[in-house]
Amino acid sequence: MATIFDNVQNDRQYLASTGMNQHDFDRLHEVFTRYYVPKSTNEISKKSALLTSSREALFFSLFYYKSYPTLEVLGLSFGFSNTSAYVYLDYIKPHLKAALRAASVLVNRVFENQDEFDKAFPGVEDIFVDGSEIGIQRACVQEVQQADYSGKKKRIR
Repeated sequence: MATIFDNVQNDRQYLASTGMNQHDFDRLHEVFTRYYVPKSTNEISKKSALLTSSREALFFSLFYYKSYPTLEVLGLSFGFSNTSAYVYLDYIKPHLKAALRAASVLVNRVFENQDEFDKAFPGVEDIFVDGSEIGIQRACVQEVQQADYSGKKKRIR
């Protein structure tokens, strides 16, 4: 049975399914192979392991993180169950994270201090923060409700 991985053949298709062109995928795959060790058996079905190819395993995880399909759709796209899709995502995630860190492309979302931030962004002088209002649960007390009410958007912010 052909899977989505078997059908991807050009840069446009790689970009649409993984978020990167084939060249960038190949470069990340070189690093990923140092960290990914395929399973010997599939614990769910007790059959031979799925995703024994490190290339397919990388494609599988990048496809998921780019598109966020349901586990049912993910399993259908790769020819196995939604439970196996979940197990393999969980198994591959630390290997992918290690490869991204080794390739120096893993985003640091939290900085311990100003020096770490400055080191991550040398020469940056201006920063723009995009702040969005997030809905909250409506308070029971009238005064608190009024303080949290956004008259502009006619809802609790």
